[in-house]
Amino acid sequence: MRKVLIIVLLFAVTGIQVNAQIKELSEKRPSKSPCTTLVGDDMLPGMADTTTGRSVADNYKTWENGSVLLVKFMNNVGSPAIRERITRYAKEWEKFANITLKFVPDNTPTTNIRIRLGSRRDKLGHNSAVGVDNDQRAQTRQTMNLDTSDFLDHDFFITELKTGGPFYKFLQAKGKDLTKYTYPQFYDDIIDYPSPLPRFKEKVAKGTTMHEFGHALGLLHEQSYPGAIKWNKDTVYKYYERHDWDKAKTDFNVLEVSEQFFTNGTAYDPKSIMHYSIPSWQTLDGYSVDENYEMSDGDKRIIAAMYPKDKKVSDLAVPKVIVSNFVKLEVKKDDVKKALIITPYFTVKTGAKLANAYYVARLTTEDGQYYIATSSLKYNWGGNSGTYLKMNLLPKTSKTYNKLLRKDLQLVFPYKEIPELAGKNFRVEFTVYQNNMSTGKLDRFVTYSLSSPLSLVR
Repeated sequence: MRKVLIIVLLFAVTGIQVNAQIKELSEKRPSKSPCTTLVGDDMLPGMADTTTGRSVADNYKTWENGSVLLVKFMNNVGSPAIRERITRYAKEWEKFANITLKFVPDNTPTTNIRIRLGSRRDKLGHNSAVGVDNDQRAQTRQTMNLDTSDFLDHDFFITELKTGGPFYKFLQAKGKDLTKYTYPQFYDDIIDYPSPLPRFKEKVAKGTTMHEFGHALGLLHEQSYPGAIKWNKDTVYKYYERHDWDKAKTDFNVLEVSEQFFTNGTAYDPKSIMHYSIPSWQTLDGYSVDENYEMSDGDKRIIAAMYPKDKKVSDLAVPKVIVSNFVKLEVKKDDVKKALIITPYFTVKTGAKLANAYYVARLTTEDGQYYIATSSLKYNWGGNSGTYLKMNLLPKTSKTYNKLLRKDLQLVFPYKEIPELAGKNFRVEFTVYQNNMSTGKLDRFVTYSLSSPLSLVR
């Protein structure tokens, strides 16, 4: 009996000691990494999430209805358990959309969506390219980042820490000083913990995965719905400063309002999986939105409308001009023809509808910051010195320009039509535009490239 009492007392003392060593963990727990998704930009550290809207969806970035999208994980990273969850949660979209997410082996050379599994250490957070922008990324680079350290069940490991469980013993074996143990240290240590049984916060893993795959299918952020949120901007800026976001990045990610066109006639949906969580102190009227972990009825309706299972082409489809594989912009002086010969190398694809595109070459200053004005009537684009071709592109076609020795797309700019530049260097900017159905104007930017500096002496 005495031996049993001694064991019980030793366990009680040990428990008191463990709890005494983790007082620092009573500080405020850091929040989950926000989503960070830029449209048409590279996925680099510090990038910001978003675009300007969602169900709000970018109709110009949706895939063709019925598409089979090839998806792979990168670099042989991620346990079978976490890969299985991500795959299962991503494929929730297939229940409502006429789209197939086909997960393929890591060594598949060409895919549409490439997932990099990371952690808080790499600071890439959660983000995805939007819709067909995925195909703009080089095959060697990810199109989606997932911070899987956010998916771990932190409460489980904290309990193990406080009760002297396996995670506590793991830290002791590493020689950790637990007398001043903080949340940042805790989040770092659980990344390395070789748990025999993976412990995940299932709702976080599911909600985050579905959110990012929503972006990959063309959905944007719901909090950008016009007139939905009365932001208390000062507090929002201070909050996102903690995530190293400056004012411009916060404006772009959180506060900008979508074009009404992209709401597709839907009502604002605070239950959307694409909505940021919003605490009441971030708004002027105390409005708040909890984090959403499940697809809402609104999400199901909009994804079904974008990718209908009962028709070949969605009623929401717009003419799409999609530029990919932009290899280079070549500009040469041809003194025989007395003209600049402008040769872009790229591939253009179209959606299910006839599309018009304008291939535009304009002259800029050497730093590329300003266009050069002109009085020419023919070689003029909006008052600036330029030349262009209008292209009528048939539905569901793909064309790679200047692939062969014989060039099939060149813009010619006669020397005599170029303004006198007094010997100053200049550049040629090549841009593809198409008509924007939301504005009725030729203002939808598709792609951009800038030549090396040139000079022209006449």
